[in-house]
Amino acid sequence: MNKAFDFNPYEALKSILEATSLHIGKDFIKSAADEIKKLYKADLVFITKAVNFNPTTKVEVLYATNKNIPKEFELVGTPCELVFQNKIVEIHENVNKDFYKERNSGFESFYGVPINNDGNECIGHISIFSKEKRKLAKELEDIALIYSRKIEREIFRLELEIENDKIREELEKLTITDPLTNTYNRRHFINSCSDLFQQVKRCSIKATLAYIDIDDFKNINDKFGHDGGDKVLTEFSNILKDQTRNGIDKIYRIGGEEFCILSINATLDSTYLHLNRLMNTSNTYFENSQYGKITLSVGLVEFTKELENFNDLVNIADKKMYQAKKNGKNTIVK
Repeated sequence: MNKAFDFNPYEALKSILEATSLHIGKDFIKSAADEIKKLYKADLVFITKAVNFNPTTKVEVLYATNKNIPKEFELVGTPCELVFQNKIVEIHENVNKDFYKERNSGFESFYGVPINNDGNECIGHISIFSKEKRKLAKELEDIALIYSRKIEREIFRLELEIENDKIREELEKLTITDPLTNTYNRRHFINSCSDLFQQVKRCSIKATLAYIDIDDFKNINDKFGHDGGDKVLTEFSNILKDQTRNGIDKIYRIGGEEFCILSINATLDSTYLHLNRLMNTSNTYFENSQYGKITLSVGLVEFTKELENFNDLVNIADKKMYQAKKNGKNTIVK
């Protein structure tokens, strides 16, 4: 049954530590699994973290030396389940007979090492499978435990990185998002408009800018109060989002009751038709609400290379919006 391991365990440990000393996080976990596979002369090594606790029934695979291992799996029916009793598990033979999920794997032996946190709770494990019937040298247990502790620290580092990334994304979102309507804000509009203008100047993409104002919005605030006005803005922004063309339109609230839509790779005529549909949808929605008829005045312009800068474009769209108001409101001027 025993397969000979002709190695000096301390030299082996030194070799693995040197091989992984330059890595952290995901790279460390990958390097550790690859080196453990070599050291233990294994056919498969993977490292996991628990998905749920008390009891742990499912794990996420952080890295596996075999790409066919799923990213997550249920523990029941595998020898891995035993490790989450927080103990080292060594099975010398018949893994593919005694565990129904391993019946087609060809694995005979298994060595599993828990990964514990500072509270001695099992938060993951190292799995080492072999197609040989064998019993491992006792010194290998010490090496596995050392790696278990190092992997725990890297799992903690990864979780901190993920949490920091989430915080960073939230902060970035806050800097570009209008808090009331959850559309993009004026700051992001200026940056987006500038970037898009430069793209139009450099190449042949088409783009349009729609400058939208809700007509007589002061009357809404006077009649329904600022809470009612905020509700209208929120509901109108939801209509804009519902009508957004995927990969074409981006919506911005640039102040008060004014919104802008930047449309990429869209012609003036196609955007005009789209805005007509949007206005009809908005009119119908509000006519059937407590707020009654609410209309829009829209100025529509196309990005052109002839303009000096994007501010000229915005000013033209703004003037066209005011022309729409002079023309009786509830209309588009292009």
